[in-house]
Amino acid sequence: MKDLIFRRYAELSKAWRAGLSNEVFRASVAFLILTVLFFAIALALPQIREPLVNLVVTAMGSVGAVAEDGSISPTILFFSNLQTCIFIMIYGLIPFLQLPALTLGLNAMVLGVLGAWYAAEGISPLVYLVLLVPHGIFELPALAMALGTGLLVCKQITGRLRKRADACSLSECVVLMSRVLLLALVPLLLIAALIEAYITPLLASLVL
Repeated sequence: MKDLIFRRYAELSKAWRAGLSNEVFRASVAFLILTVLFFAIALALPQIREPLVNLVVTAMGSVGAVAEDGSISPTILFFSNLQTCIFIMIYGLIPFLQLPALTLGLNAMVLGVLGAWYAAEGISPLVYLVLLVPHGIFELPALAMALGTGLLVCKQITGRLRKRADACSLSECVVLMSRVLLLALVPLLLIAALIEAYITPLLASLVL
């Protein structure tokens, strides 16, 4: 069993060196730029900040991870984030359109707009960082991995349709997505959910 797991990680490492790392890097840089851009726009334009904040809060509340007593369900958080990452990769199966980039923009908007709201309300940046960083150091890399995988898959499927000899087949793309899901996304998102449910509230109580 251990040898099988090591082999699967070795295969994922090979895919990482073969092009996945480049797509994850591109997605991460674009995510950072868009987050800063949304932050600046939302901070400068209060007339659009409030509707966007309401939209973000409503969307986050619809997940249903927060109970009436204020406790957070790590199970709901985990499966909600996992579902998001799965769909991001699945979008990559649609050629030419690069739909995972749309999800990248939406998630960047959430972080940027919330950051702008905190700044506009005069809330210390420390509070925002405490609420974001502990679980974010696991959740954001998982999101970047999903985005990079989706973009890479889209590129490969598009190349296949264009008869590019070195493009991966649909089955190879599905295998790559499965490896990323099981070997990277599940562990990262599980840790992130546990931290967000149990550790982040404790840290937040110290700064709020």
